[in-house]
Amino acid sequence: MSDLQTKRTPPVIAAEINTIKRQTSKILLISAVEVGKRLKEAKALLPYGEWGKWLEEFVSYSQRTADRMIQIFEEYGAKLLVSSEDQEMSDSSPVTNLTYTQALIILGLPEEERDEFIAENDTGNMSNQQLQQAVYLRNQELAEKEDLQKVCAEQKDKLAKLSDERDRAKKEAIENLQAVWAEQGNVLKLQRKLDILANENADAKHIAEIEQENNLLKLNLSMSQADARFELIAKGFDDLFIAIKEMAAADPDACRLYISHANQLLTKTMNKLKRMEKASRAAPKVQENPDKDENEAKD
Repeated sequence: MSDLQTKRTPPVIAAEINTIKRQTSKILLISAVEVGKRLKEAKALLPYGEWGKWLEEFVSYSQRTADRMIQIFEEYGAKLLVSSEDQEMSDSSPVTNLTYTQALIILGLPEEERDEFIAENDTGNMSNQQLQQAVYLRNQELAEKEDLQKVCAEQKDKLAKLSDERDRAKKEAIENLQAVWAEQGNVLKLQRKLDILANENADAKHIAEIEQENNLLKLNLSMSQADARFELIAKGFDDLFIAIKEMAAADPDACRLYISHANQLLTKTMNKLKRMEKASRAAPKVQENPDKDENEAKD
Protein backbone atom coordinates (compact mmCIF):
# COMPACT_ATOMS: atom_id res chain seq x y z
CA MET A 1 0.00 0.00 0.00
CA SER A 2 2.90 2.35 0.90
CA ASP A 3 4.57 1.58 -2.45
CA LEU A 4 1.41 2.56 -4.33
CA GLN A 5 1.19 5.88 -2.47
CA THR A 6 4.79 6.81 -3.19
CA LYS A 7 4.89 5.52 -6.74
CA ARG A 8 6.19 8.17 -9.12
CA THR A 9 4.71 8.32 -12.62
CA PRO A 10 5.12 10.83 -15.47
CA PRO A 11 1.53 12.15 -15.02
CA VAL A 12 2.13 12.69 -11.30
CA ILE A 13 5.38 14.49 -11.99
CA ALA A 14 3.74 16.64 -14.71
CA ALA A 15 0.96 17.62 -12.30
CA GLU A 16 3.54 18.66 -9.69
CA ILE A 17 5.45 20.68 -12.28
CA ASN A 18 2.28 22.48 -13.43
CA THR A 19 1.35 23.22 -9.82
CA ILE A 20 4.79 24.73 -9.20
CA LYS A 21 4.48 26.75 -12.43
CA ARG A 22 1.11 28.16 -11.36
CA GLN A 23 2.40 28.99 -7.88
CA THR A 24 5.48 30.66 -9.39
CA SER A 25 3.33 32.68 -11.78
CA LYS A 26 1.12 33.83 -8.90
CA ILE A 27 4.20 34.85 -6.95
CA LEU A 28 5.38 36.68 -10.07
CA LEU A 29 2.07 38.58 -10.19
CA ILE A 30 2.37 39.69 -6.56
CA SER A 31 6.02 40.63 -7.17
CA ALA A 32 5.01 42.66 -10.21
CA VAL A 33 2.40 44.48 -8.11
CA GLU A 34 5.01 45.26 -5.45
CA VAL A 35 7.48 46.48 -8.10
CA GLY A 36 4.75 48.55 -9.78
CA LYS A 37 3.94 50.20 -6.45
CA ARG A 38 7.54 51.27 -5.99
CA LEU A 39 7.94 52.34 -9.61
CA LYS A 40 4.94 54.64 -9.24
CA GLU A 41 6.41 56.06 -6.06
CA ALA A 42 9.77 56.71 -7.73
CA LYS A 43 8.16 58.28 -10.81
CA ALA A 44 6.33 60.78 -8.61
CA LEU A 45 9.62 61.81 -6.95
CA LEU A 46 11.75 62.17 -10.09
CA PRO A 47 12.04 65.52 -11.94
CA TYR A 48 10.33 65.82 -15.30
CA GLY A 49 12.30 64.09 -18.07
CA GLU A 50 14.40 61.92 -15.72
CA TRP A 51 12.06 58.90 -15.63
CA GLY A 52 13.44 57.00 -18.61
CA LYS A 53 17.06 57.67 -17.67
CA TRP A 54 16.48 56.49 -14.09
CA LEU A 55 14.80 53.27 -15.28
CA GLU A 56 17.67 52.42 -17.62
CA GLU A 57 20.41 53.25 -15.14
CA PHE A 58 19.07 51.85 -11.88
CA VAL A 59 16.55 49.04 -12.61
CA SER A 60 17.19 48.11 -16.26
CA TYR A 61 13.53 48.50 -17.26
CA SER A 62 12.13 49.97 -20.43
CA GLN A 63 9.42 52.58 -20.00
CA ARG A 64 6.90 50.18 -21.55
CA THR A 65 7.71 47.47 -18.99
CA ALA A 66 7.60 49.98 -16.14
CA ASP A 67 4.27 51.41 -17.28
CA ARG A 68 2.80 47.91 -17.50
CA MET A 69 3.88 47.07 -13.93
CA ILE A 70 2.45 50.37 -12.66
CA GLN A 71 -0.81 49.53 -14.40
CA ILE A 72 -0.83 46.06 -12.79
CA PHE A 73 -0.34 47.69 -9.38
CA GLU A 74 -3.10 50.23 -10.00
CA GLU A 75 -5.55 47.57 -11.24
CA TYR A 76 -4.80 44.70 -8.82
CA GLY A 77 -2.84 46.20 -5.91
CA ALA A 78 -5.86 46.93 -3.72
CA LYS A 79 -6.85 43.24 -3.85
CA LEU A 80 -3.42 41.62 -3.67
CA LEU A 81 -1.43 43.83 -1.29
CA VAL A 82 -3.23 43.29 2.03
CA SER A 83 -2.18 42.87 5.63
CA SER A 84 -2.14 39.49 7.36
CA GLU A 85 -5.48 40.24 9.12
CA ASP A 86 -7.14 40.84 5.75
CA GLN A 87 -5.59 37.79 4.06
CA GLU A 88 -8.68 35.62 4.52
CA MET A 89 -10.91 38.34 3.00
CA SER A 90 -8.47 38.82 0.11
CA ASP A 91 -8.47 35.12 -0.71
CA SER A 92 -12.16 35.40 -1.54
CA SER A 93 -11.40 37.73 -4.49
CA PRO A 94 -11.17 35.96 -7.87
CA VAL A 95 -8.07 38.02 -8.73
CA THR A 96 -6.00 36.13 -6.13
CA ASN A 97 -6.19 32.97 -8.27
CA LEU A 98 -4.74 34.61 -11.39
CA THR A 99 -1.25 34.11 -12.74
CA TYR A 100 0.88 37.00 -13.97
CA THR A 101 0.10 36.28 -17.66
CA GLN A 102 -3.61 35.82 -16.95
CA ALA A 103 -3.69 39.12 -15.09
CA LEU A 104 -2.18 40.87 -18.12
CA ILE A 105 -4.75 39.30 -20.47
CA ILE A 106 -7.71 40.19 -18.25
CA LEU A 107 -6.57 43.82 -18.20
CA GLY A 108 -8.24 43.89 -21.63
CA LEU A 109 -11.65 43.82 -19.91
CA PRO A 110 -13.34 46.79 -18.21
CA GLU A 111 -12.62 46.78 -14.47
CA GLU A 112 -16.26 46.25 -13.51
CA GLU A 113 -16.41 43.08 -15.68
CA ARG A 114 -13.30 41.28 -14.42
CA ASP A 115 -14.51 39.63 -11.21
CA GLU A 116 -17.67 38.36 -12.90
CA PHE A 117 -15.67 37.10 -15.88
CA ILE A 118 -13.21 35.20 -13.63
CA ALA A 119 -16.09 33.73 -11.63
CA GLU A 120 -17.91 32.56 -14.76
CA ASN A 121 -14.85 31.04 -16.47
CA ASP A 122 -12.51 28.30 -15.30
CA THR A 123 -9.45 30.51 -15.80
CA GLY A 124 -7.19 28.20 -13.79
CA ASN A 125 -7.57 25.43 -16.38
CA MET A 126 -7.53 27.66 -19.47
CA SER A 127 -4.52 28.15 -21.71
CA ASN A 128 -3.41 31.69 -22.44
CA GLN A 129 -4.80 31.40 -25.97
CA GLN A 130 -8.17 30.18 -24.66
CA LEU A 131 -8.26 33.01 -22.13
CA GLN A 132 -7.45 35.60 -24.81
CA GLN A 133 -10.27 34.21 -26.97
CA ALA A 134 -12.69 34.33 -24.04
CA VAL A 135 -11.75 37.95 -23.27
CA TYR A 136 -12.19 38.84 -26.96
CA LEU A 137 -15.66 37.25 -27.03
CA ARG A 138 -16.70 39.03 -23.82
CA ASN A 139 -15.60 42.39 -25.25
CA GLN A 140 -17.63 41.63 -28.38
CA GLU A 141 -20.68 40.89 -26.22
CA LEU A 142 -20.18 44.14 -24.31
CA ALA A 143 -19.87 46.10 -27.57
CA GLU A 144 -23.03 44.47 -28.97
CA LYS A 145 -24.86 45.21 -25.70
CA GLU A 146 -23.77 48.85 -25.86
CA ASP A 147 -24.87 49.10 -29.51
CA LEU A 148 -28.22 47.55 -28.61
CA GLN A 149 -28.68 50.04 -25.78
CA LYS A 150 -27.96 52.89 -28.20
CA VAL A 151 -30.48 51.50 -30.69
CA CYS A 152 -33.08 51.16 -27.92
CA ALA A 153 -32.46 54.75 -26.84
CA GLU A 154 -32.82 55.94 -30.42
CA GLN A 155 -36.04 53.95 -30.84
CA LYS A 156 -37.41 55.46 -27.63
CA ASP A 157 -36.63 58.93 -28.95
CA LYS A 158 -38.33 58.14 -32.25
CA LEU A 159 -41.34 56.71 -30.41
CA ALA A 160 -41.59 59.85 -28.28
CA LYS A 161 -41.44 62.06 -31.39
CA LEU A 162 -44.07 59.94 -33.17
CA SER A 163 -46.29 60.09 -30.10
CA ASP A 164 -46.00 63.90 -30.08
CA GLU A 165 -46.85 64.03 -33.78
CA ARG A 166 -49.80 61.72 -33.23
CA ASP A 167 -51.09 63.89 -30.38
CA ARG A 168 -50.77 67.01 -32.53
CA ALA A 169 -52.60 65.28 -35.38
CA LYS A 170 -55.39 64.23 -33.02
CA LYS A 171 -55.69 67.78 -31.71
CA GLU A 172 -55.88 69.17 -35.25
CA ALA A 173 -58.44 66.53 -36.21
CA ILE A 174 -60.61 67.42 -33.20
CA GLU A 175 -60.41 71.10 -34.08
CA ASN A 176 -61.41 70.33 -37.67
CA LEU A 177 -64.30 68.17 -36.52
CA GLN A 178 -65.48 70.91 -34.17
CA ALA A 179 -65.50 73.32 -37.10
CA VAL A 180 -67.49 70.79 -39.13
CA TRP A 181 -69.97 70.35 -36.29
CA ALA A 182 -70.40 74.10 -36.03
CA GLU A 183 -71.09 74.29 -39.76
CA GLN A 184 -73.51 71.43 -39.44
CA GLY A 185 -75.33 73.34 -36.70
CA ASN A 186 -75.79 76.26 -39.09
CA VAL A 187 -77.21 73.90 -41.70
CA LEU A 188 -79.72 72.53 -39.21
CA LYS A 189 -80.82 76.03 -38.24
CA LEU A 190 -81.43 76.94 -41.86
CA GLN A 191 -83.23 73.65 -42.41
CA ARG A 192 -85.59 74.47 -39.55
CA LYS A 193 -86.22 77.91 -41.07
CA LEU A 194 -86.99 76.25 -44.38
CA ASP A 195 -89.41 73.85 -42.73
CA ILE A 196 -91.20 76.72 -40.98
CA LEU A 197 -91.50 78.68 -44.22
CA ALA A 198 -92.81 75.64 -46.05
CA ASN A 199 -95.43 74.91 -43.37
CA GLU A 200 -96.62 78.51 -43.45
CA ASN A 201 -96.94 78.45 -47.27
CA ALA A 202 -94.37 81.23 -47.63
CA ASP A 203 -93.49 82.75 -50.91
CA ALA A 204 -92.06 80.11 -53.28
CA LYS A 205 -89.26 82.37 -54.40
CA HIS A 206 -88.20 83.01 -50.82
CA ILE A 207 -88.27 79.29 -50.16
CA ALA A 208 -86.18 78.68 -53.26
CA GLU A 209 -83.59 81.20 -52.05
CA ILE A 210 -83.43 79.51 -48.67
CA GLU A 211 -83.13 76.11 -50.34
CA GLN A 212 -80.27 77.42 -52.43
CA GLU A 213 -78.57 78.78 -49.30
CA ASN A 214 -79.21 75.48 -47.54
CA ASN A 215 -77.70 73.54 -50.44
CA LEU A 216 -74.67 75.83 -50.38
CA LEU A 217 -74.20 75.24 -46.67
CA LYS A 218 -74.57 71.49 -47.19
CA LEU A 219 -71.92 71.71 -49.90
CA ASN A 220 -69.63 73.63 -47.53
CA LEU A 221 -70.28 71.02 -44.86
CA SER A 222 -69.43 68.18 -47.24
CA MET A 223 -66.24 69.96 -48.31
CA SER A 224 -65.23 70.62 -44.68
CA GLN A 225 -65.86 66.97 -43.80
CA ALA A 226 -63.90 65.86 -46.85
CA ASP A 227 -60.98 68.18 -45.93
CA ALA A 228 -60.91 66.92 -42.34
CA ARG A 229 -61.05 63.25 -43.35
CA PHE A 230 -58.49 63.79 -46.13
CA GLU A 231 -56.06 65.29 -43.63
CA LEU A 232 -56.57 62.39 -41.23
CA ILE A 233 -56.09 59.85 -44.04
CA ALA A 234 -52.94 61.63 -45.29
CA LYS A 235 -51.51 61.70 -41.75
CA GLY A 236 -52.41 58.04 -41.30
CA PHE A 237 -50.58 57.09 -44.51
CA ASP A 238 -47.51 59.10 -43.41
CA ASP A 239 -47.45 57.24 -40.06
CA LEU A 240 -47.97 53.92 -41.88
CA PHE A 241 -45.06 54.58 -44.25
CA ILE A 242 -42.77 55.54 -41.33
CA ALA A 243 -43.73 52.34 -39.47
CA ILE A 244 -43.15 50.17 -42.57
CA LYS A 245 -39.78 51.84 -43.20
CA GLU A 246 -38.62 51.18 -39.62
CA MET A 247 -39.95 47.62 -39.89
CA ALA A 248 -37.75 46.89 -42.95
CA ALA A 249 -34.55 46.32 -40.94
CA ALA A 250 -36.15 44.51 -38.01
CA ASP A 251 -38.53 42.18 -39.88
CA PRO A 252 -38.30 42.21 -43.73
CA ASP A 253 -41.09 39.61 -44.09
CA ALA A 254 -43.52 41.68 -42.03
CA CYS A 255 -42.46 44.76 -43.99
CA ARG A 256 -43.27 43.11 -47.33
CA LEU A 257 -46.62 41.89 -45.96
CA TYR A 258 -47.64 45.39 -44.90
CA ILE A 259 -46.49 46.82 -48.25
CA SER A 260 -48.68 44.23 -50.02
CA HIS A 261 -51.69 45.12 -47.86
CA ALA A 262 -51.10 48.83 -48.45
CA ASN A 263 -50.91 48.26 -52.22
CA GLN A 264 -54.19 46.33 -52.15
CA LEU A 265 -55.89 49.11 -50.18
CA LEU A 266 -54.57 51.79 -52.56
CA THR A 267 -55.67 49.76 -55.61
CA LYS A 268 -59.20 49.33 -54.25
CA THR A 269 -59.35 53.03 -53.39
CA MET A 270 -58.21 54.06 -56.89
CA ASN A 271 -60.81 51.78 -58.50
CA LYS A 272 -63.57 53.31 -56.38
CA LEU A 273 -62.44 56.83 -57.24
CA LYS A 274 -62.42 56.00 -60.96
CA ARG A 275 -65.98 54.62 -60.77
CA MET A 276 -67.12 57.73 -58.87
CA GLU A 277 -65.44 59.98 -61.44
CA LYS A 278 -67.09 58.11 -64.29
CA ALA A 279 -70.51 58.32 -62.59
CA SER A 280 -70.11 62.06 -61.95
CA ARG A 281 -69.37 62.67 -65.63
CA ALA A 282 -72.44 60.70 -66.71
CA ALA A 283 -74.79 62.52 -64.25
CA PRO A 284 -76.98 65.33 -65.77
CA LYS A 285 -75.96 68.89 -64.93
CA VAL A 286 -78.24 70.81 -62.57
CA GLN A 287 -79.78 73.92 -64.12
CA GLU A 288 -78.95 77.04 -62.13
CA ASN A 289 -82.02 79.05 -63.34
CA PRO A 290 -84.77 76.82 -64.80
CA ASP A 291 -87.20 79.78 -65.24
CA LYS A 292 -84.72 81.48 -67.57
CA ASP A 293 -84.36 78.35 -69.68
CA GLU A 294 -88.17 78.03 -69.89
CA ASN A 295 -88.61 81.66 -71.05
CA GLU A 296 -85.87 81.22 -73.66
CA ALA A 297 -87.65 78.12 -74.94
CA LYS A 298 -90.94 80.05 -75.30
CA ASP A 299 -89.15 82.80 -77.30
